[in-house]
Amino acid sequence: MSRRELPVTVIRPAGKRLRPDFRALFAARYMLWNLVRSAALAPYADIALSFFWTFARPFIFLGVIVFLRNQSGARMAESVEYPAFVLSGLVLWWYFTDATRQSARSLYRYRGLLTKVFFPRIITPAVPVLARLLDLGVQLVAAIPLMLYYGRHPDWHLVLLPLVVIHVALLSVGLGYIFAVLSAGAKDFERMLDFALYVALFVSPVIFSVHMVPAEFRDLYALLNPMVGPLEAIRAALFAGVALDLRAWGLSAIATAVILIVGLLTFSRHEAGLAERIT
Repeated sequence: MSRRELPVTVIRPAGKRLRPDFRALFAARYMLWNLVRSAALAPYADIALSFFWTFARPFIFLGVIVFLRNQSGARMAESVEYPAFVLSGLVLWWYFTDATRQSARSLYRYRGLLTKVFFPRIITPAVPVLARLLDLGVQLVAAIPLMLYYGRHPDWHLVLLPLVVIHVALLSVGLGYIFAVLSAGAKDFERMLDFALYVALFVSPVIFSVHMVPAEFRDLYALLNPMVGPLEAIRAALFAGVALDLRAWGLSAIATAVILIVGLLTFSRHEAGLAERIT
């Protein structure tokens, strides 16, 4: 009697292409949701301390910056009261830095899953970017009392807030794709990213207005620093009367699109060997 041959299923990555395998992504939607839910709620396992830290971090940094500014008498060309101006930038900046760092380290965080279960690897760096939206929402709520104290309120530009968040999320995941691949081969790239994000805080319009940059360099500034547009746009969304700088936002969006495309291409090209490189 001849032995019956059993069917063999060979699973291979989609290959070196930009377009994702949408059928595989759709099939993995429940897995993505579960990973995002777990990553979002994990920091709040200790409810008291986690919520306190989420609320306190931007306010502690705000207090230091406002104190130094008041003592120095510096003027930052802010468009609204300085504490409200800085806090609106910090809330968006902390989301960007947390999401980007965790996205870049996502392969190591889920390396046990990557080596045992097949799923589209492309969703891995996106998990922390989506999960940290909960922190962003908590900190935006924390900013409401300060806005009420200064009598500030949003106008119709508030409808642009989701677009600002989507912009920053795409920028974070694009950088996450690039540095996830780089750090899989050399951990030094993680330290490089941490240092770059630390420096970027002080060269981005978080604690100062973009109007402090000479007018002839603002376009280049917004193109080289993709966070310029969203930081200016969130203030227009939250504070009535603040002009929306569509030019800066558009240039930052172009830079973000380039980073996202490069990230997707880089990740797709190395996707097949990622599991072996991180074990």
